[in-house]
Amino acid sequence: MPVDFKTIDELLHLAADDGRRSLFEHEVYRLIQASGAVRVPQTVFVPQDQSLSVRALEQLDDHRVVLKIVGTSISHKSDCGGVVFVDKNHEAVCEAIAEILAIDYGAEAGVRGVLVCEYFEHAGSSFGNELFVGIRSAREFGPIIAAGLGGVQTEYFASHLRRGENLATALAFETSGQRFFELFQGTVAYELLSGQARGHRRIVADEGLIECFEAFVQVAQTFCTPQRGQEPAILELEVNPFTFQGGFMVPLDGLCQIGHLAPDPAPRPVEKVGRLLHPRSIAVVGASARGMNMGRVILRNLLGCGFDRDKVFAIKKGLETLDGVQCVASVKDLSHRVDLLVVAVGSGQVPEIVDEVIRHRMAESVILIPGGMGETESGQETERRVARQIIEGHRDPDGGPVFLGGNCLGIQSRPGRYDTFFVPSGKLEKRWDSPGRRVALISQSGAYVITRMSNLETLDPAYAVSVGNQIDLTISDLLRHFADRDLVDVYGVYIEGFRDRDGLVFAHVVSELTRRGKDLIFYKAGRTAAGRSATAGHTASIAGDYNVCAAAASNAGALVAETFKEFEYLVEIASLLQNRKIRGTRIGAISNAGYETVGMADAVVGPDYRVSLPELCDSCTSRFREILERHRLSELVNLRNPLDLTPMANDDCHEECIRTMLGCREIDAVVASFVPLTPAMKTTPEEMAAESALVHRLPGILAATDKPLVMVIDSGPLYDPLAQAIREAGVPVFRSADSAVRSLGRYLYHKAGRATSNAALCAE
Repeated sequence: MPVDFKTIDELLHLAADDGRRSLFEHEVYRLIQASGAVRVPQTVFVPQDQSLSVRALEQLDDHRVVLKIVGTSISHKSDCGGVVFVDKNHEAVCEAIAEILAIDYGAEAGVRGVLVCEYFEHAGSSFGNELFVGIRSAREFGPIIAAGLGGVQTEYFASHLRRGENLATALAFETSGQRFFELFQGTVAYELLSGQARGHRRIVADEGLIECFEAFVQVAQTFCTPQRGQEPAILELEVNPFTFQGGFMVPLDGLCQIGHLAPDPAPRPVEKVGRLLHPRSIAVVGASARGMNMGRVILRNLLGCGFDRDKVFAIKKGLETLDGVQCVASVKDLSHRVDLLVVAVGSGQVPEIVDEVIRHRMAESVILIPGGMGETESGQETERRVARQIIEGHRDPDGGPVFLGGNCLGIQSRPGRYDTFFVPSGKLEKRWDSPGRRVALISQSGAYVITRMSNLETLDPAYAVSVGNQIDLTISDLLRHFADRDLVDVYGVYIEGFRDRDGLVFAHVVSELTRRGKDLIFYKAGRTAAGRSATAGHTASIAGDYNVCAAAASNAGALVAETFKEFEYLVEIASLLQNRKIRGTRIGAISNAGYETVGMADAVVGPDYRVSLPELCDSCTSRFREILERHRLSELVNLRNPLDLTPMANDDCHEECIRTMLGCREIDAVVASFVPLTPAMKTTPEEMAAESALVHRLPGILAATDKPLVMVIDSGPLYDPLAQAIREAGVPVFRSADSAVRSLGRYLYHKAGRATSNAALCAE
């Protein structure tokens, strides 16, 4: 049945005109019935000052009824004695109604009467026989839909099961009833309701679930959006639980909160992001003439990375030049509008500078470095003031300047040849002589960016961007710019929270990027109450619900990292394997240590992936046998996958075995590990000078195949040069074999799954 939008709209207006912020339960049932998805209980509402007629009671089926108190502010009716089961006898029912109304629910309860409901025999006390379905309007993501185990089990299993198993969650504008059902199939709830779990039988058809989900999605897309304007909108609609009668879904309780939603944020002139990333001229405010403050470090870094000195200006009153750069007294004294203005002053000075920039139209883009904006009470007022100035500036016919920050490190752009990170060159290896990779690190935290770059010292991202408080430009704005211009293949994104509705935009852009074959590695901070509290201390506390965010990113195609280290591993794999073909999830593993082969075998299955170690084909087995015999290792090595070469295998043996494994038809990717302390291999800095060292043969190995190859060096700092040399040859390096299989496994499983999904979409 199609959704009856007119009836739903009338119900919302009826409640709003009554001064209520929620629908009564019987109104929720009418709303659910208008969605056309399920059968609802028969009900009779008895107002507080009226009595129940015999005729009305007789219209209800079954021999029992359920009485429920109805009020404007009573959410958990059973907790306060407001739910009673009674035989369908008119006298008994009337007595029970009087008893329910006699209870003191408090002055704020707003008691209106009693709802007499049709009684359903159901297995509510049996585990897994009830379903929860709900929609709500999320500040960051717009309308969302969720479904999982219902009844009293909902909250418990939502907190104790793994993400994805406890609840299916999706953005309403990024899904449909069918697609949401496919997510729901991965939950424990579906396993139980469909009879897949031992001791359970199927109690609902898939078609019934799909129809219900589609109805909720349509209601969310229509009534949970800012487009409702001044019309009452649904803030939250929940049925908990649905029970099942003869294969049909029946709601036994529900709530619907209504209100008005804030309008979408004002548009920003995001086309100017290009000037921000690739400026032709830059001015810096806040460089000290007496010491190396943040502004002076930024000025030195700009010059040190090769930006044209004649196109750099310092805003410094009383000086003609600073570090050989022309100075002007104020922003308005610039001879022409610059592409980028970098503001590195105290937060209290920011509003005056922003006003000057906007009023005199002296910059196309601005980076606000200062901290202290948004964290303290006074800082929050400063941020609100600056935000108002920026919005006013965007009303200019040309849109005014775009702003990045505040509380950020700014940008390191290799194509733009500039660096605003106020990190001295001796503290972070910038590697400006490297051409850089088609990688972008985009982070709300500047410290997160620079520590990842320090840990992944050969990553050499084309762009590293710290967005800070997102007072104007958001992470989604930057991603959209990159996507529209095909500047990057791999994105590493760290975020603590989204601005209003920007999470929805983010999911849409991620979906578009992954359809194009790009990789996006995502880490969401603020996933617990303690984590959200910590984010409030330094980035304006805009963290949202982690499960919704992670589900939205994952459903859109991002690889969601659970730890900082996993984020690094996945970014490195994605960047170095971008041009390798992903054919499947079959891994070939090689090591010279038995414990590593066992550890790799143990790591083939994880919470978010499943790969295999297939048996070697006859031709590969013969080839390995010949190699081992020639190296006099045949009596020491069992020919199987994973292959334990023992510490006696030298560089030649490892090279031949890696090439053979990569050439095997049954293998899609190879993990090659060797404990470098063996005397048989050339692994120290001195030994690596020899041309026969394995590290020098890697370019030839890679040139002969298009399959993914990762390597493992599980030893201490003495072997850091070896690991770096392998990375510079284009091979990801791990420092433990099990981590290598886990990370490669996640990447292969993700890429293979996305390829299947994209093929299905193309077929449709």
